[in-house]
Amino acid sequence: MLQIEHLLLIIVLSLALAKVLGELFRRIKQPSLVGELLAGVILGPSLLAILEPNDSMTILANVAVFFLIFMAGLELNLSEIRKSSKSALTLAIIGFTIPFVSGYYVCTLFGLGQIQSLFVGLLLSITAIPISSMILMEFGILKSRIGTTVITAALINDIMAMIVFSLILIYPGDNQAFDYAEVGLMGGKIAIFFAVLATVIFVMKKTNLTSEKVEPLIRKLRTKEAGVGILLSLGFSIALFAHYSNLHFIIGAFFAGLIFGSKFWGEKIHIHNSKLISGITFGFFAPIFFVFIGVEFDLKSIANSIPLLLTLLFVAVTSKIAGGFLAARITRFSNHESLAIGCLMNGRGMVEMAIASIGYSMGLIDESLFSIVIAIGFFTTIITPIITKPLIYRTTSKPAPYPKIGLKMDFKSKSYSDKSNMPSSLGTEITLEHRLREIEQEKIILNYLRGS
Repeated sequence: MLQIEHLLLIIVLSLALAKVLGELFRRIKQPSLVGELLAGVILGPSLLAILEPNDSMTILANVAVFFLIFMAGLELNLSEIRKSSKSALTLAIIGFTIPFVSGYYVCTLFGLGQIQSLFVGLLLSITAIPISSMILMEFGILKSRIGTTVITAALINDIMAMIVFSLILIYPGDNQAFDYAEVGLMGGKIAIFFAVLATVIFVMKKTNLTSEKVEPLIRKLRTKEAGVGILLSLGFSIALFAHYSNLHFIIGAFFAGLIFGSKFWGEKIHIHNSKLISGITFGFFAPIFFVFIGVEFDLKSIANSIPLLLTLLFVAVTSKIAGGFLAARITRFSNHESLAIGCLMNGRGMVEMAIASIGYSMGLIDESLFSIVIAIGFFTTIITPIITKPLIYRTTSKPAPYPKIGLKMDFKSKSYSDKSNMPSSLGTEITLEHRLREIEQEKIILNYLRGS
């Protein structure tokens, strides 16, 4: 009974402070996870030492990780990724590879082992979709060329991260001999896992098991929220299958969300299911998880690793921006747009912290390195909106008092031509003010052409 009371007390303290600080940070236009993480640091050994890591918190955190990663998979759209433009694919590959390689070599220079170096490189290469989408929505360019390229690249980036993470898990440790038979067996289990998932997708396509068949069946069920129950059962089943395939359960959770998305349920049921799971995830499990991360974070443990922290932070920021800038320039974005894209790809956030937590619990990294990567995730999450917004503003705005719509008039022939110099990446998403002024100019031109 005492354990239950203690667990409830942990939940009350964690949720209360996490929600207060999360709300505070949202009001200053920062992601709420920053406040939630800070709540854990305040309650944990770093400051007040009210909470300490224990078995109850670990179990709660693991369930929270499932929901966070499952939700990340549900929010992805496979059809959008399949038809993704060359620019998004280029951005995803280069934006992932440069930070990954840079982080790996920096860690090896500091004397870290192969597994640790590979794992840190992976964490530095991750992009946080919520942070990028938040900034893009604020400027009204989520559906513009910049917006769709960045979001699609971030989606592909998440999938690449999960695949690389699964490969790191089967890599032999630094003190272990390379056992080809053992690695072959583990690799075979992983291959079977992905083969089964591919078979499930293939059978669903061949039998046309899509929303047209599933939605009517779900609507006939009389049990309350039966669809959500079925969805979670599928998610937990695939997560368990991944666990028995020598992969971590979050990989199964991620791909379960990816497979059983809107195409399977139909848009209405998918939105309903997603709202309920999102409410559970971000209302309860996410704050608990980030508080737990903050509790595990130890300021004292990184006191002797300041050079490594500063070097990795510098590499994390510069390599991500450089990778994004290079990929964007290759795909013919302008210099300002490319720099903005590089900065948008720089936030780490939820997925990075979830994978870091798993790596720490599995012994892939020690407490000091865990605290370093959490500090990097914390810092990049804060600075990404700050450094990106001025660049987006410069990309979407012109210094002239009126936007140069580019309507060149020939008063002798009463004709005009459109030579707009508005940024091509904005597509149809221009500001309301610009559009109103454009309409006003068009009216003047039409009146002139009608015989003025």
